[in-house]
Amino acid sequence: MVDPPAPVQSGTTVRTERDDAPPRGLGIGLGITVLAVGVAVAFGSLAGAPAQVATDVVTAQAQPPEAGAPPTTNGGRPLAAAFGVPFPDLAARLGWQPVGRRDDVVDGREVRTVVYARAGRRLAWSVIDGAPVPVPPGATSVPVRGPGTAQFESGGRTAVLTTRGGHSVVVSAAGVSPVALVRAARAQ
Repeated sequence: MVDPPAPVQSGTTVRTERDDAPPRGLGIGLGITVLAVGVAVAFGSLAGAPAQVATDVVTAQAQPPEAGAPPTTNGGRPLAAAFGVPFPDLAARLGWQPVGRRDDVVDGREVRTVVYARAGRRLAWSVIDGAPVPVPPGATSVPVRGPGTAQFESGGRTAVLTTRGGHSVVVSAAGVSPVALVRAARAQ
């Protein structure tokens, strides 16, 4: 005859062989999670955090120009273009005069910027080489006709991201309204 199990005392844990084995899916799930985190870290460090390219461009735009203003036409349009995208004439309609330019490499991409000035404020208008960059986290969509346009804040500057000629364009300034930046981004 088999003896009945001994009564369990209060506060005692009864273990069986089955209790010592980890749950069947736990090891697989943990392995997949570790692999996913590793891939995300690798791609984030190799690709330069793609979602932050636009905000990193705004950081570069906040730096002073490296060179003087590009030459302009009689109408004020800069005779400069970046990656096939001409810089706009912001003087005629919006009163922004080109005052300088700079070239940067941001997250592995070439960026060309023309800096404009009006009433003591500076506005940076940049073209990013390559395919359009992702919209930064927290950006808001701006309802305009034409290419998608997003507004975001970065480093004390208000910025607008749009596309032109297959490239991303970032326009930013401190102390300038988002409406004025959208107008500058859409100007020809």
